[in-house]
Amino acid sequence: MSEPSPQEHKEHKERLDERFVRWQHELRRDLTRHVTLILSWSAGGLAFCGALLSSDHASFGGIVTDVFLLTALVFIVCLVMSLFISWNRLQDTRSTLRILKARKDQKSEETISAPQAQSDELGDRTWYAVRWQLVVFGVAWTLLVLSVLLAFQDRLWPCQHHHPGKPASLATPSPAPILNVTIPKPAQQTN
Repeated sequence: MSEPSPQEHKEHKERLDERFVRWQHELRRDLTRHVTLILSWSAGGLAFCGALLSSDHASFGGIVTDVFLLTALVFIVCLVMSLFISWNRLQDTRSTLRILKARKDQKSEETISAPQAQSDELGDRTWYAVRWQLVVFGVAWTLLVLSVLLAFQDRLWPCQHHHPGKPASLATPSPAPILNVTIPKPAQQTN
């Protein structure tokens, strides 16, 4: 097996560079899709929470209200994280452009090292936030499912007792007795 010629080595390196740039572009596009997807699903979850508030069939109070409010708060945190990730990516892009401009203007490596360090830090921060956003998003949807189950528990699992504050017409009726026996009252004696 012979060593590749300098020309072959150069062509191979150029192909690798092209592939790297192409996959880096795909990664950026996928990250954008991810942030957009989480942003839209979080907004949808928050909108569903708002719709749940106006439902006549949902029962709120006590732990149900606490879980519901926590759900809405976690969705808001997820939305704020989406905004943070987008802002952080914009800062990373600006930093990268400064690096490219410095290289184009043939600035010294010392001039380039500060924006390079900033860009690296911003990139690490972005991926850290993306991981946490996925965790927060999963918690939000888990809490939403729990909120729905709790708010509609009377409709999902009817029980035999009436809840205070709930109209009797919505309460589950008691089962009919198997034997309908009436016991007469003893007659009162008069003197």
